[in-house]
Amino acid sequence: QNSFLQIIYPEKIQANTSDNSENEFEQVSYIIPIGEKPYTVHLKQRFFLADNFMVYLYNQGSMNSHSSDIRTQCYYQGYIEGYLNSVVALSTCSGLRGILQFENVSYGIEPLESAVEFQHLLYKLQNENEFPFLTENNQDTEQNPMDYTVFINEKPESTVSDLIPLYLEMHIVVDKVLYDFLGSDSMIVTNKVIEIIGLVNSMFVQFKITIVLSSLELWSDKNKISTVGEADELLHRFLEWKKSYLTLRPHDIAYLFIYRDYPDYMGATFPGKMCVTHYSAGIALYPKEITLEAFSTIVTQMLGLSLGISYDDPKKCQCSAATCIMNPKAMQSSGVKTFSSCSLSDFKNFISNMGARCLQNKPQMQKTPVSICGNGRVEGNEVCDCGTEEQCGTDSCCNPRTCMLQPGAKCDTGSCCNNCQFKAAGAECRPVGHPECDISEACNGSSAICPTDITIHNGHKCKDGKAFCFDGGCHDLDARCESIFGKGSKNAPFACYEEIHSQNDRFGNCGKQGKSYKFCAWRNLICGRLICTYPSQTPFLQEDASVIYAFVRDVVCITLHHRSKNEDPMEIKSGSICDDGRICVNRECVESRILATQSHTCSQKCNGHGVCTSTLECHCSSGFRPPDCQRSARDSSNSPWEQGLIMEKTFVKARKKQWLLGIYLALPVLTVATIIAISWKRLKKRFTKQQESQSSESESSTHRTDSRSRSESSSGTDTVRSRSESSAQTNTTSSN
Repeated sequence: QNSFLQIIYPEKIQANTSDNSENEFEQVSYIIPIGEKPYTVHLKQRFFLADNFMVYLYNQGSMNSHSSDIRTQCYYQGYIEGYLNSVVALSTCSGLRGILQFENVSYGIEPLESAVEFQHLLYKLQNENEFPFLTENNQDTEQNPMDYTVFINEKPESTVSDLIPLYLEMHIVVDKVLYDFLGSDSMIVTNKVIEIIGLVNSMFVQFKITIVLSSLELWSDKNKISTVGEADELLHRFLEWKKSYLTLRPHDIAYLFIYRDYPDYMGATFPGKMCVTHYSAGIALYPKEITLEAFSTIVTQMLGLSLGISYDDPKKCQCSAATCIMNPKAMQSSGVKTFSSCSLSDFKNFISNMGARCLQNKPQMQKTPVSICGNGRVEGNEVCDCGTEEQCGTDSCCNPRTCMLQPGAKCDTGSCCNNCQFKAAGAECRPVGHPECDISEACNGSSAICPTDITIHNGHKCKDGKAFCFDGGCHDLDARCESIFGKGSKNAPFACYEEIHSQNDRFGNCGKQGKSYKFCAWRNLICGRLICTYPSQTPFLQEDASVIYAFVRDVVCITLHHRSKNEDPMEIKSGSICDDGRICVNRECVESRILATQSHTCSQKCNGHGVCTSTLECHCSSGFRPPDCQRSARDSSNSPWEQGLIMEKTFVKARKKQWLLGIYLALPVLTVATIIAISWKRLKKRFTKQQESQSSESESSTHRTDSRSRSESSSGTDTVRSRSESSAQTNTTSSN
C-alpha cells in the first residue's frame, strides 16, 4: 500500500489572536513537510457527528448502546496553500490523523503511538489491486472498455450557487468480519468509520451536502444477517433487517459495510431512492487491499447513485479535477476528485422533483462536553442538572448531588413539565409563529419535551403570494421595515444595498467570518443585512443601537447595528425574496423554483383541502381529515396523524351510540305493535262470530249481499294486516 514513508514533525502555526473563546479553534494551520519541502495546510472546523451520536455494540447476543467518547470538535477540512485543487481532511485530537490530497497523489498521516515528541508517519496512498464496479439495483451498469479520459474545466460551475444546504443523516452498520479486520476494538473501528465519512464530506461539500453520521452499529459478536450471496440478494436481505430493527433510530439512509478478501462487486444500492423510506439502504464491500481513500470514493459513488446521479459519460462530462467522482474507475485513482457537470445536472434534476425532501432538516451537531454534575448543563449520562445545591433549592425536581430526578418526579424542566410532572395531553407548548406558515404544538402527556416543531412546508406562498413560508415564518421585508422604523418604511431599493454593503462593516455584511465580516457577492446583497427606506423627518433613536443613513438616488436609506445582542435583528432571514424568482437561503440568493415546486407537489396530495407540512403530511382545513384531506370531519387537528386517530375513535363511539339509540326507540314501538296485534286478533274473532250469527238468522238473504259482506270484511282484514306487518318490519330495521 505504501511506497513512500517518512517520519515528520508537523508544526502548528499560532493564530494572531489573544481571544481565548471557541472561535480560535474554528480555524487552524499547520506546516507539514513532504520530502524536503514544507507545505502549509489551512483547516476549518467541520461538524458532521450528530449531537446524540450513539455507538451500538453486541456482547453475547445482547445489544449495548452508549454515547461515544469521540470528541466531535476534532475534525477539520481544508486545503494546501498554493495548490488550488487540493483537499485536506484531518482529525487534530491526539495528533494529526487523516489524508492530504494533491491533484493526482494522496498522502496519509497519523501519529506515532510510542513517540515522545510530536512525531508523525507520512505515507503515500495507493491501491495494490483493481476493483470491480458498483451495482445499481434493477439497472445494469455499463462497463465501457474505453479509456476514461476526463476534460478538465478550469472554471467552477457557477450554477452550484443555486443549491441550498442539505443534510444526509446516515446510520452505518459494520459486519463482524470487517470489525475484526479493522482492529476488533470499538474505539479504533469507530475512528476509522468517522475518518471515512470525513473524506466523503470533503467530496460532497461541492454540492453543499453534509453527510451526518447519526449512529454506528458494530456487529462485534456475530453478523445479524447472512452476508454471502450476490449484490441484489444481499441488499434486499439488509433492507428487510433495516425495516425491522432501525425504525426508531433517526436516519435518512442506512449502509452495511462488509469485508471480503476479493469481492466480485463493490456495493449495491437503489438509484434515485434516497428519500423513499423502504428503499433508502445500501451495502459497501471493503476488500483486503484497499485504502480508506478508495473506500470513501466507493461510499460517495453509492450515495451519489441514491441521489439520482448517474455514472459519467467521458465524452460529455467535465470536472475541475483530474478524476471525476462518478467515473466508474475513480476508486483506482489517488488525489482530488470532484463531481462533473453531468453530476451537477443529475443532482439538480433530482432535488427539483422533490427527491431531497428528507435532507432539508438540519440535525443538531456540536461537540460533546464532559459530564460535570452541578454546572447547570445536562451532559453525558445526566438526567438533569439544576446547578449547585444552593441554586437548586429545596423544591427542585432534580437531585443536585447525583443529577438524577428526585423520587416521584417524572421531569425537571421542559415546556411540558409542571411541578415535576408531565403536563396533560393537549396542553399547548409551542404557539403558532405565523398563522399562514406555522402550526401550534401540544404536549402528549408522557414527555416533558414539546413535540417536534412542525411548520408549513418551505416554499408555500403567504401574504397573498407576495412572500414564501420558511421555517415557520413569512418573511416580508416591507413588513419588517415598517415594524422597525414605523409606517411608510419599506425595503430599500437595490442601490441602497450596494452602497451600504460595499463598506463590508458592521452595518453591511453577509455574516461574520472569524473576527471579520464576510463580504456579500453582488448576487447576494439583499440576503445580507436589512436596509430600509426612512420617510420620517426626525432622527431615529433606539436604545443600545447605532444608526447609519445613506442618501442614494433621492432615497434615504437606514439600517441599525445592535451592540449587545447575540443574534442580529437586522439579519435577513431565509425565505425572504431577493429578486424575481429567487429567495434568500443562508444569506445566498437562490432560485425559488425548487422549493416552490416541492411545496406545490407535496400539497397536491391534500386535494385542495389542506397544505403540506415540514413532515410531508397534510394539515387539513376545518371539515376534512388526513391523510389526504378528502374525507369530511367535524374539525381539524394540529397533528395530522393525531387528528385521524381522534376521528376514528369518535366515529366508533358515534356508531355505538346510534346502535343503542336504535334499540331504545324500537322497543316501545314493538311493544305497541304487539298490543295492537293481540287486540285486533280478539276483535276479529268477535266480529267473525257475529257474522256467522247474522248469516244463520237471515238465510233468505241473497247470495250477492253475502258475497259483498265477506268481500268487505276480507278486504278490511288484509288492509289492517298489511299495515301491521309494515310497521313491524320498519321497527325491526330500526333495531338492526
